[in-house]
Amino acid sequence: MRKRHFSLIALAAASLLMTSCLSDDNDNTEYTYYKDTAISAFSLGTMNRYLHTTSSTGADSVYKVTYSGSKYKFTIDQIGHRIYNTDSMPSGSDLKHVIATITAVNNGLILMKSATSDSLSYYSNTDSLDFSTPRTVRIVAQDGQRYADYTVSVNARKVPEGTMAWTAKTTNAELAALDDIRALAAGTRLYAFGTEGGRTVGYATDITDGATWTKLPATFSPTATFVVKDKALYALDNDAVMTSADGQTWTTVATNSSLKRIVAASPAHLFALTADGNGVTTGMAASADNGVTWTADGIDDNAAMLPDDGVAYTCNALTTNDNIAQVMIVGRCTAANDITARIWTKLDDYSSSPVKSSWNYVDNAGNTKYALGDIPSLAVTTYGGYPTAVVCSADSVSPMLQSRDGGLTWQEADRALPALLKATVGKMAMTTDSEGSLWIIADGVVWKN
Repeated sequence: MRKRHFSLIALAAASLLMTSCLSDDNDNTEYTYYKDTAISAFSLGTMNRYLHTTSSTGADSVYKVTYSGSKYKFTIDQIGHRIYNTDSMPSGSDLKHVIATITAVNNGLILMKSATSDSLSYYSNTDSLDFSTPRTVRIVAQDGQRYADYTVSVNARKVPEGTMAWTAKTTNAELAALDDIRALAAGTRLYAFGTEGGRTVGYATDITDGATWTKLPATFSPTATFVVKDKALYALDNDAVMTSADGQTWTTVATNSSLKRIVAASPAHLFALTADGNGVTTGMAASADNGVTWTADGIDDNAAMLPDDGVAYTCNALTTNDNIAQVMIVGRCTAANDITARIWTKLDDYSSSPVKSSWNYVDNAGNTKYALGDIPSLAVTTYGGYPTAVVCSADSVSPMLQSRDGGLTWQEADRALPALLKATVGKMAMTTDSEGSLWIIADGVVWKN
């Protein structure tokens, strides 16, 4: 990259010569200088990838292939000023020599901050950039009066596709004793809840640990359900809506007899199944104030098809709009008297001018090849930007499955489970922590990738 450095002092001095509307003494043309400091688009060009191979004689060699970086979509977080790809690029990608196309609103000036100092250089869409570490991109408004810094992270897999670097953190007898186990990640903590002796109990560990689990003091009824929102735990125990920042101390925020089980959360809402006096599912409800009050949330199909057993959920921000999340719930439906997966999704809009939407039933009728199918036991989380599931039956554990079309089809992911993983129905759970690491608890063995 050609270095065209300039000092911030020079930039500031130049900005003093600019005004919002300028006119030349000898020209009647008026020029407008905009105040925008935002990146509107980010993409990568052709990428180099270096792969290892072994000849028939056992000699190792490296060869280069190329692929289109534009296939990997980047999320632009306009609030946090972050740009990143949720679907990691292939292992072996050369991130030190990258051609990036960056677009600024109203042609704002684009600058690249040095990876080793505070110096700035003009950006060019023909220059090779080093994205092996997060980089700062500065957008200076046309009027020269303001700027905004974005942190760009280009993520690539560290190990070849089809493999994952799994570590067995511990074999924990207390976790192995839990039935209907579920795992949650909140902040820097991992939680495991399950039934034992007719009660629901919980255990916790730090995401930097995973080997030492501490039993939580609170116990719940065997039907208690849990979700995570804003790094806090939320539970529905009978008709009590409860919350905890650490799993140790719980506060009841509301009592609502119409709620059946809390099933999902987004950055803006909690979601729960509702039921009549006989416990029959009647629909969905949402809370915008962390469980204090609840209002009916629309559904587009028969409430009897809502999952009310073994329910898990995912929440993924849309790559096209960070203020809209796709929330998915998946589980079994007791009214159907079978173990077929029932999947519902909702687009939850929490922008300044939200558009309200209903829950949509994902009808897999006729889709026998790629439907999730029967789920005697199911572990679900978001991984790599997509809903990810593992199905456990009496005699087998499925490969890791991912859906990239809102739950309609589920296909084998390019990531493998631990080779030694074994699980019993009801004894497996999965979650993704705040650093993007995947955790699996199976028959008391805690795995981390």
